[in-house]
Order: sequence, then C-alpha cells, then structure tokens
Amino acid sequence: MCGIVGVVASRSSPSPDREGVERAVLALRHRGPDGTAVHAQGAALLGHTRLSIIDLQYGSQPMSNEDGSIWTVYNGEIWNFYEVRRELEAGGHRFATRCDTEVLVHGYEHWGEDLVRHLRGMFAFAIWDAPRERLMLARDRLGKKPLYVSHVENGVSFGSDARSVLLAARRQPRLDETALAQFLFQRYVCAPATLFRGVERLPPGHILSYDRDHAEIRPYWSLPRESRLDHLDARELRRLLRNSVRDRLMSDVPLGVFLSGGVDSAAVLGLMREAGVDDVASFTVGFDDPIFDERPRARVTANAFRSDHYELAVGAADFSEALPRLAWYRDEPIAEPAEIPLLLLAEFAGRHLKVVLSGEGGDELFGGYPKYRAERLLALPLPGLAAVLRLLASLRALRPSHRQLQRAVETIAIRDPLLRWSSWFRAFSADDLRNILSPRLVETASPDRLTAPLAALLEPYREVEDARRILIGDLLTYLPDNMLLRADKVLMAGSVEGRMPLLDHCLVERVVRAPASQRAGLLTSKKVLRDAVAELVPQEVLHGPKLGFPVPVARFLLEDRARLADRLVLSERALDRGLFDREALRALVHAARSSRRASQLQLFTLMSLELWLRTCVDRVTLTPPASLDALLDGDEADALERMRAGRA
Repeated sequence: MCGIVGVVASRSSPSPDREGVERAVLALRHRGPDGTAVHAQGAALLGHTRLSIIDLQYGSQPMSNEDGSIWTVYNGEIWNFYEVRRELEAGGHRFATRCDTEVLVHGYEHWGEDLVRHLRGMFAFAIWDAPRERLMLARDRLGKKPLYVSHVENGVSFGSDARSVLLAARRQPRLDETALAQFLFQRYVCAPATLFRGVERLPPGHILSYDRDHAEIRPYWSLPRESRLDHLDARELRRLLRNSVRDRLMSDVPLGVFLSGGVDSAAVLGLMREAGVDDVASFTVGFDDPIFDERPRARVTANAFRSDHYELAVGAADFSEALPRLAWYRDEPIAEPAEIPLLLLAEFAGRHLKVVLSGEGGDELFGGYPKYRAERLLALPLPGLAAVLRLLASLRALRPSHRQLQRAVETIAIRDPLLRWSSWFRAFSADDLRNILSPRLVETASPDRLTAPLAALLEPYREVEDARRILIGDLLTYLPDNMLLRADKVLMAGSVEGRMPLLDHCLVERVVRAPASQRAGLLTSKKVLRDAVAELVPQEVLHGPKLGFPVPVARFLLEDRARLADRLVLSERALDRGLFDREALRALVHAARSSRRASQLQLFTLMSLELWLRTCVDRVTLTPPASLDALLDGDEADALERMRAGRA
C-alpha cells in the first residue's frame, strides 16, 4: 500500500516541475512512511511513498524494467501476481524482486495496456513508456484504490489524492460549485467529478492513456448485464469466500482484522482462522453508551476465534479533535459520522500492524440495508401500496421518535426509482437544497441533475430488474465514491492497508447474477451469506440485530461542543463564501438543537463541508492541522489580518 503522484508534460510545455512533485510526496507520507522517492524520465516525473508489505527489502518504487524504458508507480496489491509472474517468466521475462510491483512493468512489456485484464487485485498505478512517450493510468475494477487526475494544457498530473495532484501541478485548489448540490444531496460526488475544480477521479475499471497530446479514457471491465438469474447456493458462496480470504493473506508482515458486531467481519475472521492464520489481532472501537457500542458482540467473535483482541473507547473530546485531522486526510468532506471513530481505530491499529482485513461491502453485496428490502416490497403486486405509502409520507404529526420511520416512508414513496435510490442516504432533499442554497446555485439542485450520474451509469442495465439494478447502482457509485474511498483514505491516515474479501470482483460478478431474494428477503437480510457461514460464525452474531456502526454524533457535536456549529457553519468566514442563504442556515442550526434527527445529519454535513473548505481549499498544507481550536482560531486570525490588509 502506497501513495503515488506524477506529472507528464505536454509536447508544447517544458519539463515538469520537480519541486511540486517532491512537495506532493511529502504530503503523501502517511500513505507510505517506509520510504519515498522521485524519478525523472524525460517528460515524466514519478513520485512514490512506500508502506512495505511484500518483499520488504527490494520492493522500492518507482520501479523499472531491465533497460529503464518502462517505469511504474503503484498503489495496491495484485492477488494473483504469482500466477502472472510464472506466465511472464515462461514468456522470457526475468524478475529481480519478489514484489508484485514488478509484474506491472513486465506485464506491460508483454501485453501492453491489456495488462489490466490479467490482474486480480486492488490497484491504482501509472506506467510511463519512455520510448513511446506514453502514460498509462489504471484503476481496479471496483475502485478500492483512488486515482485522481488533472488534465490541462501543459500536461497531465495524477495522484492518490486531490492534494497531491494540485501540489504536483503547482495549482491552487478551488471549489467546484457545480458539484456542491450533489454532495449535499447524497453526501458524496459521483466519479469522475470531485469537489475540486479541474480535478477528476479516474472511474473504477477504467484506463487513461496520454501521448503528450491527447488523453483517452476507456473502460476495461463492467458488471454482468444479462437479465438471466443464476441461483447461488450456500456451498458455492462459501467456496468463493474461502478463496477470496485466502488470496488476501498474502503478506510479509502480520495481519489483523477490524471487528464490528456483525456477521460480515465475523465471517472474515473465521475464514482467516480456517485458512490457517494462527496469530491474528482484532480491533474494535466503541462508545460508553451501550446503544452505540458494538464492543460486546465483537468480543463474542474475538473469543470464539481466539484472536489477540484490542478495544478502543472513543469519547467526545477524541471525536471533536479528530475532525480537522480527518478532513485533511479525507481530502474531501466527511460523508459519514462513522468515519471519525474509524480514523481513531486506524491510528490505534497502525501502532500495532500494517494490514487489516474487514467486512466492508457486505451490506451492499448481500442486501444488508433496509432499502433493498423496500425495493422488494415495492415489486410485489399489491394494489394501492404506492398510494398508502404516499399518504403515510404526507403525515407531519409524528412524534420526534418516529421521524426516522417517516423519513424512510417518504423515501419509499418517491415514484422516480433513480431519485428514490439516490435518496436513501441523503442529507438534503432537492426541496431542502432549493431552500438553503444561494440563488445562483439553485439550478444545480434539480432532481434531474442530482440523479444524472446514476442514470448514465445504469443505462446499460435497463433490462435488469429493479431489485438488482439498485445493487448495481450501489456497486457503481455508493461503494467506490463513498464507502471504499472512505476506507482507503481513513485507514491510510493510520498507515494501514485495508483488504476487503467480500468485494473480490469475481465474487461480486457471481452475486450480481443471483436473484435479489437470496440477498434480502422482506424481513431478513444477507440470507445466502448467513447460510454460507452458519457453521462458522457464533450464533449470537449470526442472528443478532444489525447496528450499522451507530455514532452518538448529536451528543458529541451538539451538546458537548455546543458552539462548534456556530464557529463553523454560522461564522462570517463561512457565510461570506456566498454558497448558502444566511437565514436558512440559522434556522437549520436551531432545528438541529431541537433534536430533529434529519436536521442533525444536515448540520453535520454542513460542518464537514466547512471543515474541508478550511483544511483543503483555503490553504494547501503538507500536514494536517494540529487541533480543532488551532484551526478555528488560526483561520479567524488569518481572516482578520486579510481584512486589515484590504483596508490598508
């Protein structure tokens, strides 16, 4: 696991600026504290930071072939690199290391850009073909590893985060206001867009080729599109899971696992033990409030598999002090409150090891969310169901304790399926956005514009039933653009590599072809997964209720830090950006303090946006802020100084 960055100059531009790439490498040190390097090769500059996991002695990057004509920088792991290496050696290639990185340079020599079709893994890499003066960028099929790109007249810059791209290109960050409404709506932005103007993400399963004149982006993989259903039995799934976990045990350093209280991570730990891993550490985070604490159920799993178990308790002070640090590492606004304790857990685990496996993706792939059961309900031939749901959604007299139920009913009652699917995790509805955004941005919040990225991605799957299309939509947007991006950025903040066996692309392809009823019933979720691991996972965990990593965000941010919202959302610095209606913001803060749950999520979203603007847009730094108060006080002092300078 590493950080990568680079620049390739256009034919009409001078050689790229080494200082910019060197600064970007410094800003990526948390992704690879074991070594850094920058290599210049003609029109290309390649930078790398290394987290040593395989071939600790000889796996340094940038790495080249024998004659130095092909160079690569790479972030990730290639699970089948032994098989690929044997095939390349049979074709006459000679290897100098035991590192999976080397299969990229020899594989490119052998197959060209078709190299990616031979790889199974999580990866983002760049290959510079010096004789042809050609850059190739590639990202893994599901988007587990991020890759940002900026293409301007003087060339292409790329990196593991947007900050590295901007530093390498010597450009100042700017907010892309056209993407703001989409972030506020669904709490993430769909690739290729980002919130940084002029910076994009290479979509998952895509290649970018650049010959110093033109850039071309094209897909090399897609999810199955056939409408035919293929029954998936528990035995077949158990085999696929076993193979996926076994592949992810490849390491020259110790392995750990992140344990929640659920079946996904418990299955991963059980399969690690089944594969013969004798010494494994497990890590869990929790809170003092038992309503929000998953530690007791995680303990059940840890005890069952005799892992070396560690627990981290998070309090209000830990929570608030982590906010600016996470905003810097995240490189975009914090989408989920759960990211904050996850950061603290990653930093804690990083003091013990470098690699953890997790159950990430299980909820999406196996129907763990209520929305999957709701879609099955809507597919039933029940006359009048839609009318009843719309009637329930129109009722406004529910007690505050029932508002969450009303919000779910309101979402189910949305007639447009694309808008409904996009609304399940929304912070603001389209109507909310038209109320809160400044007049110049209101047009960016129309339902058609908010759902346009999902509509475009799902167009090739129009013949697939809705219950499977919503899964495909999540695999194409919600997972890579939110959940997997979060997992990568947050874990790498602790210099920890995360591996996700439930999202092996071969496993995903198989599950997508299975009937929706195997993933989510009307009253149950993850049916086929539970059947597959029934003899492995402790029964208390197998049949326990889903908690979903709840976080006491309202208490931590609205009660314990009562002025924090004012110092961020209602500060003159924030209001002067001109993004929002001032009175609407004040009303929202008041509603959140009145314990209105929907408003609390909206307020958290706005607070994380302002934190990101201050940490990543207003200035570019090579390290995260020292503390929350230092960030707030320092920014206020800076603003006052600028005002004084302006008057002078």
